[in-house]
Amino acid sequence: MTGLHKLLNPRVAAVIGVSTSNVFSPGNVIFRKLAFENALKTYPINPKGGDVEGVQVYPSITKAPDDIDLAVISIPAISVPSVLEECGNKGIEAVVVVSGGFSETQTKEGIKLQQEIVDIANRFEISLVGPNCIGVFVPDTLDTFFLPSERVARPRRGSVAIISQSGGWLVERLEEFSKRDVGIAAAVSIGNAAQTKVTDFVHHFEHEKNVKVIVAYLEGFGENEGREFVEACARYATKKPVIVYKGGVSEAGHRATMSHTSALGGSSVVASAAFRQFGVIEARDEDHLMACSKVFSFEPIPMKGPRVGALTVSGGHGVIATDEAALYGLEIPPFSSEDQEAMRAVMTPAYQDIASFRNPCDLTGSATDADFEHVLDKMLAIDYIDAALLLLLPYAPGISLQIGAKVAAVVKRHNRTVVSYVPDLEKYDIIIRGFELNGIPVGDTIEEAVQMLNGIRTRSRYLQRVGALEDSQPTSTE
Repeated sequence: MTGLHKLLNPRVAAVIGVSTSNVFSPGNVIFRKLAFENALKTYPINPKGGDVEGVQVYPSITKAPDDIDLAVISIPAISVPSVLEECGNKGIEAVVVVSGGFSETQTKEGIKLQQEIVDIANRFEISLVGPNCIGVFVPDTLDTFFLPSERVARPRRGSVAIISQSGGWLVERLEEFSKRDVGIAAAVSIGNAAQTKVTDFVHHFEHEKNVKVIVAYLEGFGENEGREFVEACARYATKKPVIVYKGGVSEAGHRATMSHTSALGGSSVVASAAFRQFGVIEARDEDHLMACSKVFSFEPIPMKGPRVGALTVSGGHGVIATDEAALYGLEIPPFSSEDQEAMRAVMTPAYQDIASFRNPCDLTGSATDADFEHVLDKMLAIDYIDAALLLLLPYAPGISLQIGAKVAAVVKRHNRTVVSYVPDLEKYDIIIRGFELNGIPVGDTIEEAVQMLNGIRTRSRYLQRVGALEDSQPTSTE
């Protein structure tokens, strides 16, 4: 859809529904953000005319200039069809309807109004987002959310595209992405998804070079839409991962989705089976979704099997990691006697006898940067290990703030998946940057680091099943 490109990359916008008296109205908030915060040429529209914050207000979209790429409609639902018709006649290809009062009301009038705007959009070939949504956010470029900027976090520009049937859920995810410093390419609230569906955005983002991973929050699908969605995901699954978090899986949740966006929740069991079949990664919860979103933004090396080598300076953390790995079907197998001795031999002689190399490898609190480097180098060369999990506790006196960059240099010599855990503390930012600037994702918790590995393994299994994963790493008999 060319309309989706203009939706996310408009040169000129119009906001229909600004107020000349209430500066806090949704239309005014949107106008202010587009015109002054995004520096986007934007025309305010109100039948009364006049001006808003020194900018001329046009009495209708018809009388506004003809260079509009995107129109944002924030007026009562009953007036939307006639205004959308005007947008169509003006040749506007992208429209966001933030107004509520459509099928989510489950009233005959609301359902009729929604069908009416769908028919108009289809007739004029408009890409219509909404209604009942908050619209689109593109870092540094575009923000149609009707929420004041000081109340909404703004993640940096990155490679994760987010599509959500819930505006509130999307706003919370932006808070989390910003806090975790995970960049996004775009965030889209589709609300009732009356005309433009989540599948349309999957098609669009799969062709965007700046997007590495697609995240979708779904509450349900209309007739045949579920199949269209998973088939679209499967079409591109070997190129980019799609991560789904599905709401409405319980009976109570299913009823809630009907009152929220009027979505048809469907069977969660059937949906989960379809996701697995077509290569979609289903997040168990929001933390799992965050872990997968982050790890795939790094384009990690696939895992040919579930076997993980763990390296730590704390035996307790190794035990926790082993328990977490078991929950996700990952294995931390014991190393052979020969491999244990090979790793022991490169350890600082004074600490060789107190360290354990069974797996997890506990180098103890006496370990230094060099110990981590040398032992990891040996571990990554072991042919029955598919990935490494680094449990890095910088409290150890021999561990420096440069260890992230040093370890990354070792990792680059091997064709293995590597994920690290580092406590999320400001004083360790240099360590985290050392890892992540060199392509090694870092989890804030041990569970998150294991979830990252699980996400990589889930995707890798699908790639193996469809023959899209080269046999360049050790294989597993799982």
